[in-house]
Amino acid sequence: MSSGSIISAIRVIKKKRAELQNTSMKNIIEASTNRKVISFNKEKYSDILKEIVSISKIINKKYSRKPITRKIFEKYRGKPVNAFRNNEVGDFCEFLIVHTFKENKKKFKEIIEIKHLKKKGYPDLIIKTKKYKIYLEIKATSRPYKGSPRDFYYSPGSASDSKIDSDGLHLLLGFITKETKDGFLINGFKIADVSKIKVKLKPEFNTDNIGIYKKINLIYE
Repeated sequence: MSSGSIISAIRVIKKKRAELQNTSMKNIIEASTNRKVISFNKEKYSDILKEIVSISKIINKKYSRKPITRKIFEKYRGKPVNAFRNNEVGDFCEFLIVHTFKENKKKFKEIIEIKHLKKKGYPDLIIKTKKYKIYLEIKATSRPYKGSPRDFYYSPGSASDSKIDSDGLHLLLGFITKETKDGFLINGFKIADVSKIKVKLKPEFNTDNIGIYKKINLIYE
């Protein structure tokens, strides 16, 4: 691509960025995957919601008294980790949801399977019911009323597109945590309809240290 074409493309990106501010995730996912995102009607899907809430309450009850610690997380991962933050707690909660469902499977009438989706990125889990697929993103945060743009993001053209292979409902389950000297306690949870979440576009050009320190770039070494 010529320098002039690149400059023109960047100008288009800048213009489109303004047009795409405050866009719904429903539009983003549907445009990127060609799959329909079904908005969550609480009355129509009340039985499904009750079962997701039931699983979440079991996890909440257990870890409101017993903190999720680095040791517990490392046992789950099977190796030491450099960091132990809410991100890691969220990863552990993915495991807890699948495990809790399997332990109590006979209690559920709507949900027939919950499993991890491979690869990083949105969404984390898929819930299969008798009629629907639900793509589920898991988060953990100690600051639900204060945030940054990296709290939730979706990259079109990434692994996320391949993970969403059919029409379905999209939910986000966020566990509210409190950090203690031992780890993190779960103090509640919130469930959001992803189709209604509004997002902003942040175009970004990036590289890594290998790209920065190439010989051709250096003027002093």
